Amino acid sequence: MIQRIQTIYLLAAAAVAVVCLCLPVGTYESGGLVVSKAYNLWIASPNGLRDLSVWPLFAVLAFVAAISLYAIFVYSNRIVQARFCMFGMLLLLGWYILFFVFSRFVTVGEGAMEFTPSLTCALPFVSMVLIFLARRAILADEKLVRAADRIR
Repeated sequence: MIQRIQTIYLLAAAAVAVVCLCLPVGTYESGGLVVSKAYNLWIASPNGLRDLSVWPLFAVLAFVAAISLYAIFVYSNRIVQARFCMFGMLLLLGWYILFFVFSRFVTVGEGAMEFTPSLTCALPFVSMVLIFLARRAILADEKLVRAADRIR
């Protein structure tokens, strides 16, 4: 059934991922002045130029949101649903690895820049926790169904 608690968890995880897509994940500063803001899709400079070198961050989060929404509708096969949840968690772990790489090695403009992450960087972790809770509820349902089948 769709009216299970894991549906709420997966829907909330997808919503959190979409919110993270829309907000800046950090700023590049030089001498205490904000030089540019980093989003999941681009790095926006104050003069309006956008550098799309960080697009993989956007792709991973968009894919996690899509997987979370798709996992809601494969409720009839709980094992596949749990595997989608595990794949989503691994993708979010990959997002953090990509985020670390891009925050350290992507250069913006000229001179020494310091990257300062924003609070938005915690949203993929929140999404990962929600997906974990959904997976745990899915496996509990599967265990309950197997126990009921054994009793019959």
